[in-house]
Amino acid sequence: MQIEFYSEFPTKKNLQKLKLIDFPSRIFLAAHSIEKFKKLEKQVKRINKKAEYAYWPLVKNSYWISPFSNTSDLKNLFNNLNKIKNHLLIDLEPPLLNKKLFLKNIFSFFKNKKLIKEFIENNKERITTAQHPFPKSKIIKFLGLNYNINTEKSFMYYTSANHEVVNNRIRGYLKKIENKKNISVGLGTIDRGVVTTKILSPSGLEKDLGFVRQAGFEKTIIFRLGGLNSKYMKVIKKFL
Repeated sequence: MQIEFYSEFPTKKNLQKLKLIDFPSRIFLAAHSIEKFKKLEKQVKRINKKAEYAYWPLVKNSYWISPFSNTSDLKNLFNNLNKIKNHLLIDLEPPLLNKKLFLKNIFSFFKNKKLIKEFIENNKERITTAQHPFPKSKIIKFLGLNYNINTEKSFMYYTSANHEVVNNRIRGYLKKIENKKNISVGLGTIDRGVVTTKILSPSGLEKDLGFVRQAGFEKTIIFRLGGLNSKYMKVIKKFL
């Protein structure tokens, strides 16, 4: 199984965890600008030359890429992303960090949704979308949390953050996916994120990795790099 990592907070301390990764992997580095990402890229290559590094762009006011983002922020972001060739993570989530954007940008919703869809379509060969499961849901599609584009998708299955009823539903959906070639499963969380607080234990990660393998997926992305330690690595190496 191919195992990759999200790095939402690529601090100097967190990036030292790259030394634990002695197998081929890809790391998604979050940054608010291309300039910041390029600096991080140079830094991480000195720590681990074998890993591949992708850019996880954060939007100026909405953090995540959403139809509720400011139109100007989306245009500036996409124009800048067209200047680089790196693999990209497009994190499709509501802008929960700034709920005022929902009201402010309601009349720009469809225009913004079109901007996002066009960018993903034009760059689908170098994009991974992180998104909630149930992509066929009409509500998910309407809110711009899924686009019917043939790009790599990573469905978030964060068992530590969800109620077991939700986890059961996600497992049921993932099992039914027939073509898993271009799909990965996001697991976690082994450290806190912007909105996630509950931590997945090493035994919980082993259980989730076992499900992913049994369900027929060849790749997983673990959230997040900063929580990696020898106990998690002992589990991970059972699935490489």
